[in-house]
Amino acid sequence: MKYCPNCGKQVDPKAVICPHCGVPLPSSGSSSTPATTTDDTGSVWWGVLGFFIPVAGLVLYIVWHNSEPKNAKSAGIGALIQVGVWIAFVIFFFFIALAADLSD
Repeated sequence: MKYCPNCGKQVDPKAVICPHCGVPLPSSGSSSTPATTTDDTGSVWWGVLGFFIPVAGLVLYIVWHNSEPKNAKSAGIGALIQVGVWIAFVIFFFFIALAADLSD
């Protein structure tokens, strides 16, 4: 049997294009084993981890940005949201302190 080198699914031996993902198949029978796939689903849990531990989210983004781009994006977005929230709180409390200082 023949397997698609892109998605790893089984295809007809005479197929020229993978019916599952549309990638052109090699003409030779060199792709006889399924491709190894990673679980790169972009899980929301990586985003939650990045939100609560921004350093871990940024590290995971750096480590995964080539091998698992969806998971990397989730972790990175969670970390960036937390950093944005932190910056917003700093600015908010700065203006609260400034307003209290000016009223005295």
